[in-house]
Amino acid sequence: MAKAAVVFWSGTGNTEAMANAVAEGAKAKGLEVDLFEADSFSADKAAEYDAFAFG
Repeated sequence: MAKAAVVFWSGTGNTEAMANAVAEGAKAKGLEVDLFEADSFSADKAAEYDAFAFG
């Protein structure tokens, strides 16, 4: 199964809401998805994922 990382930063919650929607849509298409706030994701983790969404 393909694995995706959704990485976001949100000051007011709007981008977080969109990141959650992106993650749910990707899951509905069969992807395994991990959601990260920007400060908890690093380039070291990139090799673990097949796809990325940044917001």
